Amino acid sequence: MPGTFKAYVDSIEAKAGKTLDDFWRMAKKEGFVKGGKIAARHSEIVGWLKSHQKLGHVHSSFIATYIRLRAHDPSCTENSKRWARQSGYAF
Repeated sequence: MPGTFKAYVDSIEAKAGKTLDDFWRMAKKEGFVKGGKIAARHSEIVGWLKSHQKLGHVHSSFIATYIRLRAHDPSCTENSKRWARQSGYAF
């Protein structure tokens, strides 16, 4: 993934007017996260973000990855985890 985690966060917050915590809360409300665990496929979260939040594919995929990382989804790739850690995200 190009860029840093923080660069994506800054871009998304500027475009959407929402923080990653806002997206986390919305994902929980929508049932994508239940009991702190991921309860949906990556593509379902991306589709919801694109259709309901009017975000593009890259930003939607980034937020879906963030939600999966925050929920400690075991299916998150090591590359995603490494990239997030190396660019400043602690989980």
